[in-house]
Formats: sequence, C-alpha cells, structure tokens
Amino acid sequence: MKKIVLLFLIIVSMGLYSQSLDNTENTGSEEYIKGKILYLESTVKSGYNGEDGIKEIEEYRVRVLEGDDKGREILVQSPVYLEKAYNIFLRENQNVVLYKEKEAGKRSTYYIVDVDKRESILAIIGIFVFLTIFIAKYKGVKAILSLIIVVGIIYEVFLPMISVGYSPILISTLTALLCSTITILLTTGFSQKGLVAILGAVAGVIIAGIISMYFSYKMAMTGFVSVEALNYSTLLQGIRVREIISAGVILGSMGAVMDVSMSISSALTELKKRDLTITRKEIFDSGMRIGEDIIGTMVNTLILAYIGSGILSTLFIYLQKEQFPLIRILNFESVAADIVRAFAGSIGILVAVPITSYLCCILFVKQNEIESKES
Repeated sequence: MKKIVLLFLIIVSMGLYSQSLDNTENTGSEEYIKGKILYLESTVKSGYNGEDGIKEIEEYRVRVLEGDDKGREILVQSPVYLEKAYNIFLRENQNVVLYKEKEAGKRSTYYIVDVDKRESILAIIGIFVFLTIFIAKYKGVKAILSLIIVVGIIYEVFLPMISVGYSPILISTLTALLCSTITILLTTGFSQKGLVAILGAVAGVIIAGIISMYFSYKMAMTGFVSVEALNYSTLLQGIRVREIISAGVILGSMGAVMDVSMSISSALTELKKRDLTITRKEIFDSGMRIGEDIIGTMVNTLILAYIGSGILSTLFIYLQKEQFPLIRILNFESVAADIVRAFAGSIGILVAVPITSYLCCILFVKQNEIESKES
C-alpha cells in the first residue's frame, strides 16, 4: 500500500513539474531567448557625455541559441551607465537573455536584457539534491519528492486561487494542511507518530496565522509592503492584498513548525517504546523538556530568516537612522509586516511544543490501554 501511494505521489509530482516547465515558455508578443556572447567587438564613446546617464556603448558579437535565428551571429549594443547599479556585467563566453523586437518587413533586432542565470540555478539545486540523497539515502529521495509536490501545490493551486480572489488566509491554511500531511506521511509513513506531528504542526501554523491576521488588522496594514507592490497595484485588482501578510506567515512558518512537531513526536514515540508503563504526565513533561531545548534554537530561526531575506531593506533603514526617529521607522509598513511575520511565526513554533506533547500523551497512553486490554 505504501509503495502504491509513493508511486502515485511520484507521478503527480512529475506531472506538476512538467506542467510548470511548460508554463514558463514565451507567451504573447514579447519574446525572450537565449544567446551567447562571443567577444566584445567595440566600444563607442563618441556622443555620450553623461548627460543622459550613459557613459558609453559596448558592442558585443553574440550568437543566437534559440528561435528562428538560431545559430546566427549578431551585433548587439549594450549601454554602460554612469550609475553602476544599472549596468549588466558582461564577459566573453557568457550566456545572456536576449529580447527580440520584431518589425514588419525588417530583420529582428535584439537587445541584451540580462545574464542567463538558469545554469547556475540548476547547478545549486543539483548540489542540494545530490547531498540530500547522498546523506539521507532513501529518506532523502522522499524528502526531495515531498519538496517537489509542495512547490507544485503552491505554484499550481495556491497562487492561482489567490489570483482569482479566494481568501489568501483560507487557501494558505488548506495548503499548509495538505503540504504538512504529504511531507510527514512521506517521511514517517502512515503512523501514529506522523498523525501527531501533522496535528501539532497544523495547530501551530493556524495559531500563527490567527495572530498575524489580528495584528495586521489592528495595525491597519494595507498589504502593500514594498515599492514594487505599489507599482504593480493594477495587477492586484480583485486580490485580497491585506490578507497576503497572514498567508505568508502561515506558509513561511509551516516548515519550522513542522520540524518542531516532528522532532517532539518522534522523540516521544521512542520514549514510549522503551517504557510501556509511562504515564500521561511523564510523556507530557518529557515533551516539554525536549521542546525547551528545541525552542532555544528554533526561536531564532524565523527571525533571522526574515532579517536575512530583507537585509538590504534593513541596511537602508540603518543608513537613514539619523533622518528617521524610531517612531517613524517602526511605523513603516514593510518593517511592521516583517516584525509580525517573524514573531507570529515564532509564536506558532512555541505553541506547537505543548500541543504536540499533549497529543502524544493522549494518543500514546490510549494505545497502551488498548494493547493491554487485548493482551
């Protein structure tokens, strides 16, 4: 039975993965294709005095690697700006992304819009997959499989449903429940240990979501926590942007809460196997003591994760600390949203400890009572 379910999940995950690849192909009138820089042919400085922000124009010989002009060598211009942040750093034998502009009756014109990062992305993912399987063996394969399924669910179910107007909080809660169930069942199989871990994880995640939702509304957050969100506000018509903060907390804390619940459930399962006479109070107390050690490191996990992901924004605030008093900084929506995410998620981790411990002491002792009656 387990092998059949595992095979089914593999087929589903591969289907989701292949569908996501198909969705990444070019759509519409714009066309972006892969090219390769052969060499720098010339640098044009004449006529560029910096008034328009351009220092000079570099002309690269580029080979087109995709599309109708595959194999064709073309000359592509790339401006060099005085402001280095606007520049694309190019070199020979580098793969780039070309934008193809079509004009009726004329040959297509190409522009370099970015460095093609896909090979590097695939390389770092490959290293991750190899080490996971090499170190964890068969469980590593199941972990990778669960990751593929989770990403597929988020990309193919969670995001599309939010985009058509469904509640992000409701959908993220259902997504967390489904993803937690799939991940833990693949890890532990159909067992009491896995059931307890799932219930503990879902409870912690839901509480984290409720807390984030309450404080998001109390702080009158709009959900537009970045300049990019404001710039693309027209794309967010019909989407409950205000709930996205809480949805992010639910999904963002899911992994850490699941880890805590699984660790406690697994440890208490082994404890119960060693001592069949153990009481409910002893199981609960043991779970709490184990949880204390886990909390010691896990409390920092989400907070450091959010600081790390927003390190540039944090740096901007630090550099402007003389211009803005603390009352202004803490009332930036982006800052307040990160604080809510980090601490609401950490609260989810904290409450998962007693909840999982309590579920263990209830279910495990009941199982002992049933087994003793049968014997």
